Amino acid sequence: MTQQVGAQHEPVDRPDADPDLVVRIASATRHAVEDLHAGHPGPFCVYALLTTGEALRPYLAVTLDGPERWDLPDSPFAVTGDEHLATLDTVYGRRGDLADLPPAVAETEYQVRLASMEGALRVLDGEGLFGTGAARDRVLLLVSPMPPDASDAGFARRLNASGALLDTWLAEASEGGD
Repeated sequence: MTQQVGAQHEPVDRPDADPDLVVRIASATRHAVEDLHAGHPGPFCVYALLTTGEALRPYLAVTLDGPERWDLPDSPFAVTGDEHLATLDTVYGRRGDLADLPPAVAETEYQVRLASMEGALRVLDGEGLFGTGAARDRVLLLVSPMPPDASDAGFARRLNASGALLDTWLAEASEGGD
C-alpha cells in the first residue's frame, strides 16, 4: 500500500519551491506545450500540471475550450507531451520516495514538489507560453494532486487573475475550495 501524503487543505506555512526543480519542470512543460501547440490548433482552456497523491513527477493535462473544459481525465490531451515530462523521473527519483521518508519530512517534500509545479507554471506564464492579454484571460492554469483536493483552489487563485473563468471553475469544478 502506498502512502498518500498531503493535507486535505493548504498548509498555513507553505514551503518554498525548489529553484532547480522549478527550472526542470518548466523546461519539460515548455517542450510539451510547444509540441501540443505545433500539432493542435486548440482553443485550449485548461493547462494543468498534475501529480499523484505520492507526488511522483508531474504530467500535463490540457483541455479544449467547450462544454467539457473542466474534464481533465477525459480530455483528448489528458496526458500530453509525456515524453518530455518523463525526463523528470530521474530528478524525482533522486529526491526519494515519500513513502520511505519520515512523515514530517514527506509532508514537507510533498508541499515543495507542488510549490515547484506552481513555480514552473508561473515562469512559463511570465514567458507568455499560455498567451498574453485577452488570450491569457481565456486560459486557466492549475496544479493538482490526483485525486483533486481543496488545495487546488489555492493554486488556481495564485496562478490566475480574478475573473469569470476562475470564478466559474471555482463554482463548478474545484474541490470545495471556494
